[in-house]
Amino acid sequence: MYYSGWYFNEWQSISFYLTDLILLTLFLLWTYRNIWGWQISNFKFLISKQLPNYLITKLPKHDLFLLGFLAVAAISVKNSSDFYVGVFLWLKLVEFALLYFYLKTYAIKRFNFIGILYALILGGVFQAAVAIGQFLKQDDLGLRWLGESVLSPHMTGVASFFIGSGEKILRAYGTTPHPNILAAYLFLAIFAFYFLILHRNKPHYLHSHIMIYGSVGYMLMLFGLFFTFSRTIIFLWVVVFLVIILVIIAMSIRAGSKMTVPVDNRLAKSIIHRLVALVLVTFIVVGAFSFFYWPEVQSRMILSSEEEAVRLRIFYNKESLGGGINLFGIGLGDFTSWLMEQNPNLPRHVYQPVHNIYLLVYSEIGIIGFVLFLLFLISLLKNSFSKKVVGCWLLVVGCLFIGIFDHFLITLQQGRFVFWLVLTLLSNYDSI
Repeated sequence: MYYSGWYFNEWQSISFYLTDLILLTLFLLWTYRNIWGWQISNFKFLISKQLPNYLITKLPKHDLFLLGFLAVAAISVKNSSDFYVGVFLWLKLVEFALLYFYLKTYAIKRFNFIGILYALILGGVFQAAVAIGQFLKQDDLGLRWLGESVLSPHMTGVASFFIGSGEKILRAYGTTPHPNILAAYLFLAIFAFYFLILHRNKPHYLHSHIMIYGSVGYMLMLFGLFFTFSRTIIFLWVVVFLVIILVIIAMSIRAGSKMTVPVDNRLAKSIIHRLVALVLVTFIVVGAFSFFYWPEVQSRMILSSEEEAVRLRIFYNKESLGGGINLFGIGLGDFTSWLMEQNPNLPRHVYQPVHNIYLLVYSEIGIIGFVLFLLFLISLLKNSFSKKVVGCWLLVVGCLFIGIFDHFLITLQQGRFVFWLVLTLLSNYDSI
């Protein structure tokens, strides 16, 4: 770990994770298999003058925007107050862009996509179990070796809230650095479960034991999501869940009116039956949670402009927009140091990145990088819109919506995984 100055600030530091080593190993194996195994003629083609034409004709437009964004981000490093941190953060962008390309061009096609969904769901069930234990205990579980934070509702800087009786309630973290990150991962795992149950139509997905065990895991993940008390993500889950229900019902009605084959009719009925079971389980969990934890629910449903979380978000947004227009930004990783220069007398815990990934890109990488970033996302969404993957499309839109209210999708390791995984699913929709 590296950081400059006399005290540690995680937003201006360099940290290396075990997952970085795993990704590096995967990239080396991928490179060996797909480049070093090529014939010399192919290698000569890559280093020839034909490379630019190859990139333009073979890469989708959204991926060209992504490469342009990475190039502009590299230029912005020259403005960073700490050159080493700036270079490190640029390498993190490259690392997860490579993960995006690795998954979409190799991993999803080589490995079983359903197996990937099972891995996401199992991870979600584990995180939910930890989250439930933390909330019920109102303390951490001592899982330091898994990266669990030291937690207590009486500690400063820990995500918590007060209920009407004046009691301070600790929000669940799982083994992530913040409840919002846990909520984002559970959001992804829950919709992986929806895809597995509702979208796949092969007979082995209809076995009763999958529905039973899956329903238990689904209930755990829902309780885990609710115990994070992440208002934005829980609200988003409600909206997207309702949209998916309406879309499936509309598609089933439309398909049913055209069906002439009995097998297809049975399949349509099976999907409706699974949807009804899913809705029933969901209402049971929502009802039980609301009944037993109504004071907590009521407290979090009240959103006041006087809350620190709201005031800080408004403050960060104003500071970001007040920084003026800069072609290449103030430099990667420099928002917190710039904020310190502009407002030197704030409490130390206030110096954080702006809680909006779009404004963070605008501030640190500049207007050119901001435009390329938006073009990448918009082009990806436009290119992959399809009724067949409407759930996946909604999942990505939901993830981008989360980015309006928080920064962890591009600043923290676990958040980066969520962000680039959902983008990969959308870019590879035709293989799903």
